[in-house]
Amino acid sequence: MKTMLDLLIRLREMRRSCERTAHNPQLTDHEKAVACYHKTLVRECLPAEVLARYDRMKESDPELLECPEVFAMAVLVSTYRGASPRKRGSLLKHFATPVVASGKKAHQNRKPRIERNGMRRCKTVRADFAGRP
Repeated sequence: MKTMLDLLIRLREMRRSCERTAHNPQLTDHEKAVACYHKTLVRECLPAEVLARYDRMKESDPELLECPEVFAMAVLVSTYRGASPRKRGSLLKHFATPVVASGKKAHQNRKPRIERNGMRRCKTVRADFAGRP
């Protein structure tokens, strides 16, 4: 959800940037198109439900647009509350990071074996000294 919040904040900032560049006569058409293309890239990263709610709230609640963080949080809360339990799960999993399997993690945290005299047992060390006089 944090990633979606960041993307919604960024989308609001990109929208403002596109509005400013559209009215700037010093910029070329290509430079104006690049700004709008970046906004489109940010929009494509978000789920369709969140985008639909964003577009509706942009028109219905213009007072929230003054602060991008508040507006982004309002969009996420409204989307989450209006979604079914199944959709809520898919929203939570949209930007989920994979979890490391517990079997691999336990193997990586294993301590080296220590013998009675306090020295670590290491096969490579024994192999190196085996052929020396």
